[in-house]
Amino acid sequence: MSNYVYANPNIAEVNNVAQNNVEQKKGVEQKHENITKTKVIPTEQIWVDRWQRQLTQTFNLQAQTIDNWFIDAPNNKSKAGASGKIRFGWEPRTRDIGEFDTRFKIKFSLPSLTNKVDLLLSDDEDDALENQVKISREIENRAQSTTLALRFYSPRFKNVSYRIGAGRRDQVFARATYRNLHSFSQQTNLLYDTQLNYYNRDYFGAEVGASLLYEHDGQKLDKLKHRWYYSDKHNEFKWHVEAQRYYRLDLQSTLVFTTFVQGKTQPNAHTEQVYMSAKLRSNPMRKWLFFEFEPFVLWLDKEGFEPSYGLALRFEAFYGEGARYQF
Repeated sequence: MSNYVYANPNIAEVNNVAQNNVEQKKGVEQKHENITKTKVIPTEQIWVDRWQRQLTQTFNLQAQTIDNWFIDAPNNKSKAGASGKIRFGWEPRTRDIGEFDTRFKIKFSLPSLTNKVDLLLSDDEDDALENQVKISREIENRAQSTTLALRFYSPRFKNVSYRIGAGRRDQVFARATYRNLHSFSQQTNLLYDTQLNYYNRDYFGAEVGASLLYEHDGQKLDKLKHRWYYSDKHNEFKWHVEAQRYYRLDLQSTLVFTTFVQGKTQPNAHTEQVYMSAKLRSNPMRKWLFFEFEPFVLWLDKEGFEPSYGLALRFEAFYGEGARYQF
């Protein structure tokens, strides 16, 4: 697995596990980094850096304040910090040109709790739907609401974590997650996870997912994902099948082709939507600032599967030293 990072957080995890070709590309990446550092910043772009720096400082201060709650003698030298991202998008399509999407994630790292607990704040607790357009996520019947949760890492099992918090239409929930990676070879990896959760109004639920990744070379990668959801409240299964092809164009741009189909079993087995897109993701200005251009076609069951053509335009900003700049 090469050291390139593609347009998905799961694939970024694979790159952290397999580092066999790091040394071969370190020289190229170091050269690019040095050029970026020495380049004169145009006057009209200086406000971008100031905004990102102030955002990082603001959330770091909040993380240190929270971290001091768990210290017997609070001090001003807490190493607690925050990282996350903010995304703004306009996703017009033939049946709705006024569709705007705003997403955010904040992670507070709290060293006073022995680095085993994170405080998470986001617009949705489901990372699996992160890269879908807004209308597509709503088909999953997961109303957008702020989620606040504490994530605990198991002291005995490194692949197990737990969350307790509030979210999904203001419900209290608890969740246990097991996530792991299996490498068949340098080029082929399997990411899989399972989750059990309980919501005070939706009751018990479960999720099982797996993603098979095959890297042809340092420029091209294929991903096949299958995911199942079970809802105790409605006694139904939801399923999601997705295929993606990633092309790394250069150090700053990635092209992603996506096709997925999803549906559910109640009141009868049927397909809810079909989605196809081609997304260009690039960060030409800053390593933490990404732009996306994504033409797509969407077929929805509730619209009689008449094709709806759209174009998603987004920018996404990362902040915090612990942020992972995901291509």
